[in-house]
Parts: sequence; structure tokens; C-alpha cells
Amino acid sequence: MKKTKKGQIAGQMFVYITAVIVIGVIALIGYLAINKIVQKSCDAERATFKTDLENYIETHTSGGSVYPEKINVPCGYDTVCFVDASKIGDAAFTCDNNKIIQDSVRKGIQQNMFVILGQETKQLGYSELITIGGADSSKCLCIPQRNSKFYITFNGRGSSTEISQT
Repeated sequence: MKKTKKGQIAGQMFVYITAVIVIGVIALIGYLAINKIVQKSCDAERATFKTDLENYIETHTSGGSVYPEKINVPCGYDTVCFVDASKIGDAAFTCDNNKIIQDSVRKGIQQNMFVILGQETKQLGYSELITIGGADSSKCLCIPQRNSKFYITFNGRGSSTEISQT
């Protein structure tokens, strides 16, 4: 009679260990699936943000026009940065806020829109229509998000769009 009880206890331990392993594998698969969905959602938000920016830049070139816009922040980014298109390849270009942007521009890489999250900088795109006015024209213009929005003003210059912070 005692042998049966010991066998039952050993059998129950096997069932419990198997159950813990199966639950752990299911939890891991679920976590990975949710993480992948969140990443795809962020990629979609960033693509929409890029398209919106390009549309604003292209449609707001009318000379003398001023278009202040509020654009939703994708993926929780902290900052969006712009570089005057004429500065691409300029070895004297400076970007005090971000050395990655500075190096990209100095190397002549065709990128002049960037987003920043913490210490991570991502290239967003390029538009030959972007200009930065005033004393900041030889530098990058970085606009921090406020209340989950970027407040950007697009000033039409006829053949280009000057970008400034609202």
C-alpha cells in the first residue's frame, strides 16, 4: 500500500513540473508575440509620422505662408530634428544636440529628418525642400515633444519650406 502512495506522489511531481514548463513556454511565446505586435505598431506610427512630415513640407512651400502644425508623437519619441538640405556633406556642420546627426550630415548621407528617444537616434528621411532659418541655419533644429505632440511651424519660401519650432 505504501508503494502505491509513493508512486502517486512521484507521478504528481512529474505532472506539476510539466505544467510549470508548459505554462512558462506559453507565457514566453505570448510575451514575444505581444512584443512583436508593439514593434509593428511603432513602425506603423513612425511611417505615418514620416509621411505626414513629408506632406507638410511639400504642401507648405507657398511663398510667405505660415502653417503652424501639431503632430502626434510616434513611439514615445522625445525629439524630432531637422537639418537644412543644403548642409548635407558640409564638413563644418555642427549639431550640438546630437553627434550622430552631425556625423551623418558631415559624411553626406542623404538624411535630414531624425527622431530621438533617450540616447537612440533614428534616421527618418530626407527632403531637399527643408531649410532652417535664422542663426540656426548652420546647425540642426531639434524640437522636443510637449504633451505628446510636436509643435512645428512650416514657413513657405516658394521653392522650399523653412521649419521652426512653434
